[in-house]
Amino acid sequence: MNIIRIVSIFGISILLIFSCASKLFEVEVEPSGTRVIKGIFERSDLEHESTFTWFKTNYESYSVDPTTLPEITTLSENIRFVLVIGTWCGDSKRDVPHLFKIFDSAKISDHQLVMMGVDRSKRSQDGFTDTYNVQRVPTLIVLDGDQELGRIVENPRESLEKDLVRILQKK
Repeated sequence: MNIIRIVSIFGISILLIFSCASKLFEVEVEPSGTRVIKGIFERSDLEHESTFTWFKTNYESYSVDPTTLPEITTLSENIRFVLVIGTWCGDSKRDVPHLFKIFDSAKISDHQLVMMGVDRSKRSQDGFTDTYNVQRVPTLIVLDGDQELGRIVENPRESLEKDLVRILQKK
């Protein structure tokens, strides 16, 4: 195992441990009033924050492709997801609620997901975004154990569901 792989495995392990233990984030308010979550946080932090009305609106308006659900449900067992988002980012505001609707429809547990907020520099204090070369948001990283199966970066190629199936089929 090379050193980068060891550091990557260690980083994901620490990230997953911390995500189970507590919320590790701060909210920065930009001069424009935009609230930026930085660090590890939970879905409920988006759902219950009054300035993140985009979450509920975009969640409720999304229709999941039902033809992909059986495969997503089956293939996502024992899979971990890391979702890096910017609460300031239009693509995150659009796709993160859609991903949650897909996850809910496919019965993917919130415990399978670690969500990290980043500021406009897309850097995390713990070095995770550097280690995993996260340059755009949202970035969904799909992991099977310590192996990255793939990722959806900023915009899906075909659709969120079909891209997710394509990645999960590598399992």
